Amino acid sequence: MKILIQHNQDESDISGVLRYIKAIVIGLKLREFEVRIVATRIYNFNYYVENILWADIVHLNSNNLAFALLAKLLGKKIIIKYHYPIYETTHFHYQKMTFTEQIKSEIIDSIPKANYPLIYKIYPIVRWARLCKRLATAAIADRHIAASKILSKCCVLPWKVETIYNPIEIPNDFKPKRLIDLSSPYTFLFAGRTHNDKGVDLLIKATRLLLEQRQDFQVSIIGEGRDLELFKNLASELDVLSHVNFFGKLSHEEVLKRIRNALALVYPSRWEEPVAYTVIEASSLQTCSIVSKMGVLPEVASPNSLFFENEDVKTLTNHLNYCLDNPEEVIERGLEARKYVAQKFTLKNSVNRLLAYC
Repeated sequence: MKILIQHNQDESDISGVLRYIKAIVIGLKLREFEVRIVATRIYNFNYYVENILWADIVHLNSNNLAFALLAKLLGKKIIIKYHYPIYETTHFHYQKMTFTEQIKSEIIDSIPKANYPLIYKIYPIVRWARLCKRLATAAIADRHIAASKILSKCCVLPWKVETIYNPIEIPNDFKPKRLIDLSSPYTFLFAGRTHNDKGVDLLIKATRLLLEQRQDFQVSIIGEGRDLELFKNLASELDVLSHVNFFGKLSHEEVLKRIRNALALVYPSRWEEPVAYTVIEASSLQTCSIVSKMGVLPEVASPNSLFFENEDVKTLTNHLNYCLDNPEEVIERGLEARKYVAQKFTLKNSVNRLLAYC
């Protein structure tokens, strides 16, 4: 069987999509399947045709309608995997709805207020064009899968959407983490897009509260995004820049190294997080996670993780303080998290499920 895997990511991106593809390609090749990858961020029609004609199955990892139409016209079966929500109304709050109810919700939500500026009155046209493109791509596909159970539910399509988790590779030569391996002072780390929906501001506010109790820690924020300067300004206003470090975009290898050396990963998302692959990676490195109860986070985080309600800065601060008081227990929680992901997010399971749909 020849499988063509499509994505629209930049090869330099640190994204869950690329990490899923890298892992799944390894698994498929171990089974002696032929695999090719096409990045559709750069348009090349002849290259697309050549690879689609070669393939038996086309595995989409984005809502690329033109590529899907071309594959269908050339007689190929299509499996699409959803890595992000289809609807804007499920971005922050998931509610169980029928397809008709979901579309109605989108219509109501897209209607601009009378006093909105002109640009906001025009935006619904763009929003609906994007949604129509997503739904048209979905209609063309033969099989539908999503990166998590919560994302499968959020898709709300007339067709069944199954779940295939993004697998994680667990090194065979893993050495248990020790206190001596942790950075000094103990560090809490966030890695991801520096957007407001990721809740980075909540971590900065928790840092301010924690500084009123102790000084023996650091916070590392890794990543780029549209709200990075806002977060830097907030850190300055709260006078926490002595304990909060913004590292910007780092290589994937460097990010993993810093996660390994951190006392805990903090993922305070305020939106319905669809994948949270960074949390899975942290667990594989025996690093405990502190996460909000949003989206996929309760689903992928180990039961030994520390949880807090959305926007609850006080409880987040208490968790940070608890980790500093009990570093050896936090390391043990990380070890249990590693066992959890090693069982639940195996490459073998993901490949088996994908091949079943193929």
